[in-house]
Amino acid sequence: MGKFSILQYFREQWRTLPVHSGDLETKAVMVVGSNVGIGLEASVHLARMKPRSLFTTCRDEEKCERTREVLMERTGDDGTGITSMPLDLSSFDSVRAFAATFSAEACSDRGLNVLVANAGTFVQEYTRTDDNWEVMFQVNYLSMVLLSILMLPHLVKASSSESPSRLVVVSSFGHHFGVGKLRNAARWESVLETINDSKFCNSADRYNVSKLLQVMFVRELAARLPSPTPVVACTVQPGFCRSNLFRDLDGNWYARSLVSLMGALLSARTPEQGSRTLVHAAVGDDPLAMHGRYLSSCQVTEEDDYIFTPEGKAFSGRLWTETIDTLSKVDGRVPEIVKQYLRVD
Repeated sequence: MGKFSILQYFREQWRTLPVHSGDLETKAVMVVGSNVGIGLEASVHLARMKPRSLFTTCRDEEKCERTREVLMERTGDDGTGITSMPLDLSSFDSVRAFAATFSAEACSDRGLNVLVANAGTFVQEYTRTDDNWEVMFQVNYLSMVLLSILMLPHLVKASSSESPSRLVVVSSFGHHFGVGKLRNAARWESVLETINDSKFCNSADRYNVSKLLQVMFVRELAARLPSPTPVVACTVQPGFCRSNLFRDLDGNWYARSLVSLMGALLSARTPEQGSRTLVHAAVGDDPLAMHGRYLSSCQVTEEDDYIFTPEGKAFSGRLWTETIDTLSKVDGRVPEIVKQYLRVD
């Protein structure tokens, strides 16, 4: 079990991370949120390994086309195996349509070997989506879970005893800082509704809480997958990177200046450096050692202590139950998939 340490933070930020190479010619790989930042760089690394199919997602068709062009330019690939598909995690309808389209395509016949759930957002002002959820809560957590559940049958289909499929959820060391907002959670009438409330916390805390929820989801999912698992599920934290995560601050020169200063003081990684842990989780050796775990700097490490306390375990269980109940109302496939592929509590 672990707590955030500034000394450990700098040790990891300064660590040279391995660059993976290999042959993915028999594998189908998907990277969500692949048009910029660590998602793009992870896609470049994976494209160079020549997967049978590389699926990338962006919020709209224009970004999809541009991403495919960039990948072809940077890797020399002819684009035959690269498919870029629109997916907007701020919309449940978009997630549902994406999953339906993928299931209907012939390319899904052999399943999906790797899903890198990378897309995330940070917004300064409290904003609700058309689905009536706070946007960071929906994009970073609820839609990520919905997508992961809907893609689970495809991950299981591609799995074998020698090579389990992989679900990689991109979290953050910020999850440590989200713990404080859950201290009184045992008294909450509803986990999801409390977090969704505009009075819950400020934007920075809300982002950190969303990252903590991701870690909890992966642990809960891993505990419910059969043994031996057909899908290795893990969370990764890419470190503090110079990326487009804070693009919502573009109109606020003070906030942008503060983020730039933080990047310099905190030895921010490049997006390419940050992407290496994502790639490690997607293709690295000994996948079973990663199952249900949290990776940092290409190594399995410890999540925040709170997760292992009685309070943390109780909260995590409530979170799972409420999340699945809520998403079951969003898409009728969710309860069917949970019943078929996961163990009952």
